[in-house]
Order: sequence, then C-alpha cells, then structure tokens
Amino acid sequence: MKITVIGGLNVDIGCVSLNAVRRADSNPARVRMSAGGVGRNIAENLLRLGADTAFISAAGDDGFASFLRERMAVIGLDSSRLIVRRGMSTGLYVLILEPAGELFTAVNDMEAVESITPADLEPFKKTVTASDLAVLDANLLPETLEAAVRIAGGVPLMADAVSAEKAKRLAGILPRLAILKTNRAEAEALAGFPVDTEKNLRECCRILLGAGLGEIHITLGKDGYCCASKDGVFIQPALPVKLMDVNGAGDAYTAGAARHFCAAGREHGTPPGAPHASDAAARGLFGAACAAITSEHPGAVYDELTAEKVRERITSQKNGESNERV
Repeated sequence: MKITVIGGLNVDIGCVSLNAVRRADSNPARVRMSAGGVGRNIAENLLRLGADTAFISAAGDDGFASFLRERMAVIGLDSSRLIVRRGMSTGLYVLILEPAGELFTAVNDMEAVESITPADLEPFKKTVTASDLAVLDANLLPETLEAAVRIAGGVPLMADAVSAEKAKRLAGILPRLAILKTNRAEAEALAGFPVDTEKNLRECCRILLGAGLGEIHITLGKDGYCCASKDGVFIQPALPVKLMDVNGAGDAYTAGAARHFCAAGREHGTPPGAPHASDAAARGLFGAACAAITSEHPGAVYDELTAEKVRERITSQKNGESNERV
C-alpha cells in the first residue's frame, strides 16, 4: 500500500513536570527534544505499520531542520520532499505535561509549514496520484488544502484536524474526504456546538456526514472514541492503558485508521474506498489500539510499533486481557 502524507513537521520540546504544574512559576521538569509534527508523526507511524510512505512538508534552513532530516534518515523516511524555506524557522512545538502524562498546555510555531502554497505542491502531483490514500493535516492553510484535493484527483483523502483552532480550515474540503479524524474540541469547532453529551455527539456526526464525509472518527480521551459512517454511529469505551505520555496518541490513531483503510481494500481484492473497505468501527479499533500502545511509551511515536503488535493488542482486548488504566 502507498500512502502520501502532506502536513506538519516540527521539533517537539516535551517538558514533563516533576510535580503538579504551578502557573506563573518555575516548575522542575524533565525536558526532551524529539522529532514531531502531526503529518510527520503520522508518516512515521505508517512506515512502522508497513506502508510505503511518502511525506511532503516544509522546513527552514536552521539546526532544527538538520536534526529532523537526520531523524528521518535513521527511520528510513525520505526527506527529499521537504520544501526548504531560507531564513525561516523550522516548526517548533513546546508542550508541558503533568507528572502523570496528561497535557497541561502547549504552544506551536508552524511558520514554515503554513508557508506551503498550492504552487509548491505541483511538483509532487505524481507522488500523490500514485497513492492508495493521501493524508492531509490542518497545519496547511485552506487554499493549500484545496490545492491538495485538486492534485489528488480520484485518490481517496483523509484529514486530521490538528487542533480546535485549525480544524475550521477543513470546512471547504469536507465533501471530498473519505475519512476525517478529530478530537472532541476539534469536532465542536467544526459542528459549532458543544459535543458534551451522547445526543450532541450523534448530532455532530450527523451534521458532518451530511456535509459529504465518508466517515468521521472522534477521539474522546478517557471517554473512548466514536466512529460514524452511513452504516451508523459507533461509540466505544477507551482501551485500558498504562498512561505515560499522551503526546502523539491522536496521530497514531490517524495512522492506524489510514493503514486499515488501505489494507482492508487490498485484503478483499478491491481498491481503497470500495464497499469492503468501509468498516469504520474496525478502522476505529485499529486506530485506538495504535493510540493506546503509543501512549504507554515516551515520545510522540513508539519506535517499536508494528501492525502485528496492534493486532495482538486487539486480540488481547477481545479476550478480556487488559492493562490497568491510570
């Protein structure tokens, strides 16, 4: 399976506070620098899940860009499709986590990625159209997202909403998406009302599917996740986890759902997007298992993630074997 990802690339600076975070004060912490970015995380996860993955993004010409290229080389992710912005800062994401691994707050500077224009994507048209699926993230500006849709032609598209602030950038391309992945806050931003009850969650799915989506996946944190398509709305409890780090869990879910979308069609001898590939609930379970495994390890991507480990996690869950959730 061939999957192209177009989206965010940045360096993550993760700070895990040793005590409950105190506002307006200096908090002792463990600080770690790693490769990140929603699009890049999705691409690395897909690579580890066995997909032939191409990644398109932009970076500056600074030390952070060199660090990211070196990291990509180590994992075997081709960096030749990175657009270089001279004199511009490479993306940077700084997050502060509570001692238990929950996100306290984060800030990001995505100047380089947001500078990608429709013209910048033209040289990569053959890469996109040769794919079984193209995954976009909302770090791209609306006009660039629309250009990616045009370039993709008939290739199925998936999008990750990234954040509540950026989710609205996807509004213009919803009718073209085979799959949309959001969290609760991002779904609320697109629907225009709180998704705080099961009734509202179902209404949100109805509205967004009515906009032309093939299916939507909404992660709900400790409350589980929701998958919806023309076949119905499926609300599932969270998989038990020994939580270490929530950073990257949503990206792992997106990668898992994307991989399942392509694999399901291949296993039935049909192209992605055909009827046999439309099992949103199974796709959600595969994505949720990817997210659970990732959140039990430090960093945005678990470097030992494999499709086999995901299947084993799903089997153990179905057999009633579970980890303690904390």
